[in-house]
Amino acid sequence: MRPTLPILTTLAALSALASLSRPAAAETIVKERFGCHTQEVTDRLFKLVMAGDEEGFGQLLRVSLASGECRSWKLGEEVRLESRTMTYGCLTLTDSQDRCYWTPLSAIEKAG
Repeated sequence: MRPTLPILTTLAALSALASLSRPAAAETIVKERFGCHTQEVTDRLFKLVMAGDEEGFGQLLRVSLASGECRSWKLGEEVRLESRTMTYGCLTLTDSQDRCYWTPLSAIEKAG
């Protein structure tokens, strides 16, 4: 008996979820990016960039950095990858117990 499409789809989804829920891993910032405590703020900032709204992006980023909602990652910082989606990782400094910041995975992905 061959597996049906719904079974294959379910297995693929479970496999993808398993790869997303790995334990925290040590990483290094290889591209300076910003990250925010909530994915929604990070998404909003990137949507402003994609829309070409530099003024709106700059204003939201300044307010978010000043409030502590967001932070800038510096090249070479050692971080832990706490959680991830397909495009973002939730990063925290390796020596910190602070909440993680949702950051584009490009911040820790080495060019291949």
